[in-house]
Amino acid sequence: MPKRKKQVFLALTFTIFSIVAVFSAFEAYFRYIYDVPDGLGYLKVNKKWHERHVVYNSYFFRDRDFELGKADVIRIGVLGDSIAFGGGIEKVEDRFSNLLEKKLAEDGKNVQVYNLGKPGYDTQAEIEEYERVKHLKFDILVWEYFLNDIQPKDKSTGTPIINENSKKSKIITFISDRSYLFDFVYWRFSQRYQKTFQALRTADLNQYKNQKVLEDHKKAIADFAKTLKIENTKTFVIIFPSTFLLGPDYPAKDIHKMMGEYFQELGLETIDLLPDLADKDRTKLMASKFDPHPNEIVHNLAAQKLASQINAYLSSP
Repeated sequence: MPKRKKQVFLALTFTIFSIVAVFSAFEAYFRYIYDVPDGLGYLKVNKKWHERHVVYNSYFFRDRDFELGKADVIRIGVLGDSIAFGGGIEKVEDRFSNLLEKKLAEDGKNVQVYNLGKPGYDTQAEIEEYERVKHLKFDILVWEYFLNDIQPKDKSTGTPIINENSKKSKIITFISDRSYLFDFVYWRFSQRYQKTFQALRTADLNQYKNQKVLEDHKKAIADFAKTLKIENTKTFVIIFPSTFLLGPDYPAKDIHKMMGEYFQELGLETIDLLPDLADKDRTKLMASKFDPHPNEIVHNLAAQKLASQINAYLSSP
């Protein structure tokens, strides 16, 4: 082989080897090491994150097995959606429900806090979930409320957005199914990813302008509040803002005010975290750059606020 051709052959071989080596290294990194959740659930790495950090109990909640039969323990149930579940929170002990139990125990209260959070649940689904487990006989219920809880069950305007924007061409799907690296790069450079979050928030907020949906939503809340009162279950509602929308022009201030006042009218003690977070840098409150679920800072704030009010309630005559 002529010297010139030999040099070209060696250079080409080295280049191909280098490309394969670099690709393999990055593929291995995203397949086995990278550990950041995805707020939409589109990415393959999100499935890995859940496999690593989410363990379910016998009730299919992300919590320890629930204990029964301890009459001297104050039982607190935490009802809600993916925020209560701990979306984006790696360690369950960093969720506001676990932190609440810890803080109350440090204050001398004999409590058990059970996390009943389910990702994707709206208000109606949460109420039905409570009916399934109310035989656990909670003394106190903490009800986590988020702006998309108004979405009607089985008629959510957000679900079609998620389904439509998750679609990929056949060739992209074929490659994505076989490569964590390709899947990651594809979604990170896709404008649809960030636009999906914005579309979801717009769809959620628009539901509060739909009088029929809003009336049905309020009625479901009122009926549930009545049931809780009959069952003598003290209830605290905690409203989480959308970290993705935080900023000087936060678009849901009126919704926070309206829903907060409505919960209070029904006799439910209410905590709204928006005043504490409105002026904060949203990037420092999100679980990750790609997951707008509230991070450990927000969960700790929620636990502090709840512990203060619950302590006051338990200490009252």
